[in-house]
Amino acid sequence: MRAGRGAPAIAVLGCYGAVGRSVVRRLREAGTGPLRLGGRDLDRVRALAGTGSGGPAGAEAATGGAATGEAVTVTAGAGAAEARAGADETVAVDLHDAAALAAFCEGCHVVVNCAGPSSRILDTVARAALAAGAHYVDVAGDAAVRDRLTAAGLPTGSAARRGPAGHGSDGPGSAGRGSDGQGSGGQGADGPASAGRGSDGQGFAGQGADGPASADHGSEGRGSGGRGRAGRVVVLSAGMMPGLSALLPRHLAGQGFDRVDRLTAHVGGVDRFTPAAALDYVASLSGGYATPLAIWRGHQVIPRASRPRRGVELPHFPGRVNAYPYLSAEAERLARSLGFAEVEWSSVFDGELTLAALARLHDLDADTAAGELVRASRLEAFGRTPYFQMVFRMEGEAAGRPVTRTLVARAADSYELSAAVAVLAAGAVLRGLVRPGLHDAADVLDAGAVFQALLDDPAVTRLEVVDDVSPAVEVEEGVL
Repeated sequence: MRAGRGAPAIAVLGCYGAVGRSVVRRLREAGTGPLRLGGRDLDRVRALAGTGSGGPAGAEAATGGAATGEAVTVTAGAGAAEARAGADETVAVDLHDAAALAAFCEGCHVVVNCAGPSSRILDTVARAALAAGAHYVDVAGDAAVRDRLTAAGLPTGSAARRGPAGHGSDGPGSAGRGSDGQGSGGQGADGPASAGRGSDGQGFAGQGADGPASADHGSEGRGSGGRGRAGRVVVLSAGMMPGLSALLPRHLAGQGFDRVDRLTAHVGGVDRFTPAAALDYVASLSGGYATPLAIWRGHQVIPRASRPRRGVELPHFPGRVNAYPYLSAEAERLARSLGFAEVEWSSVFDGELTLAALARLHDLDADTAAGELVRASRLEAFGRTPYFQMVFRMEGEAAGRPVTRTLVARAADSYELSAAVAVLAAGAVLRGLVRPGLHDAADVLDAGAVFQALLDDPAVTRLEVVDDVSPAVEVEEGVL
């Protein structure tokens, strides 16, 4: 599959997963197409392509008015595919088959990786995309991926190019897990509410279907002499947490504060683990992604300074919930960059079953532990209305007076939110708004633009900034 006229602008790997399906729908709604859709199960890939992934509106946007959902199937290694106008390509991809993965990446401008678990895939897809001369966006992709790519010679990117969509450098971003992973305190777009999820906007404004606007493509070409990492863009952690979990506090800090002093974050709700997210969560427990029970105080990490809380009433959460405090690498970076004297961050569990499963993880092997988490989260959600919520309460000063404001973001699930961040990142890359090199999404997406995109997103059921007139009250029933 060679680049050329009519070649897909974006390839989506893991397209039929919880995040991937939403990414495909959002790209179509934004008018981006045709797409190349890939996954291990070709029947599921074809089914996604055939449904239009989002109904007639999404299919019509993708096919230029012919809402047929027609797809072209490509067999890895079969050479160039003659894709009809408006048709998505469907590809069977086994990540352990280097030739199949290379064929999937070949010819596309941007590869968006929604496959998991990130802790096992690591930089496999990123290296294949770069070798094919494509830019790369990872819904997950944490410090382990970043370290591997840096060791392989990919330079760290500098500030983003400012553009009319409002993207740009927003200072330090996430340093932890991406949208498909989940840490003991931080989680990505595909993980459960217990560790945080990705949030996301309604596509990217102004994105067309005619390929990238990036100047990097033209100078390098796609021939054998033009391949490689030079001029390529890699965006990691393009999900909810890390990613959106840094962008939303940055937006809040810009809402009339002259100085910010303290941040309290509660992230979670009732959501389901996918198998990939559960595996990433288990891997993160021993991966050093977050420090359990730690807080940020006096401009430094204070280990074991907090404790789990059971049966507490938290502002903006329904009823009594359980909170597990931790300090992630992303939260620490956020504290340093914005100058917080104190940060307290907690995962919120609206229920007992997932929390009980977490307590048993250390006695189980990774696959068994992940299975336990999946089952517990599904039982937890049975008969209930799922929700995922991020509540950021910020204290500081404006015009010499104390100010306290809270940002609340709520959605039906975390996967939609993660997908939105990934689509915003892919749009910025496709339009040439991100400089070559290795970035986190929170470094190259403008916080205010992301907030505005979320306001128009039908998956977001609540998004607002409110002024607090009194300190937050937590009514506590017991401790864990």
